[in-house]
Amino acid sequence: MSNYFGFSTFAGKKGFQLTGKDLINRDLLNHIYTLKGERVMMPGFGTRIPLMAFEPMDDYTLQAIEEDLRAVVDYDVRVELLNIAVLPLPDNNAIIALLDLKYIELGIIDTLRLEFPSAS
Repeated sequence: MSNYFGFSTFAGKKGFQLTGKDLINRDLLNHIYTLKGERVMMPGFGTRIPLMAFEPMDDYTLQAIEEDLRAVVDYDVRVELLNIAVLPLPDNNAIIALLDLKYIELGIIDTLRLEFPSAS
């Protein structure tokens, strides 16, 4: 079984060093919040999600977020997507995404909860 080690500019409980599941989650979040075309020599890397903050909370927006999240998880070989739910929260002006992930080499199954602001 492998364990992953990395460095993050976000200080957590253990300082700036991340390991295992925390590192994988940070890598997924970095990928999600990178705009497509922002990464040098990799124009397809990233998502449209950071641009969705002012889009209406309709089926098109929910579908686009789900497609981008599936692509991010498919890109990372350390995780497998078991289930995904993208739900509007109109009272909070937000969209929530719940990703049930299997961390392959760590043998862990957990839910990654993401919340994105929305205009409506």
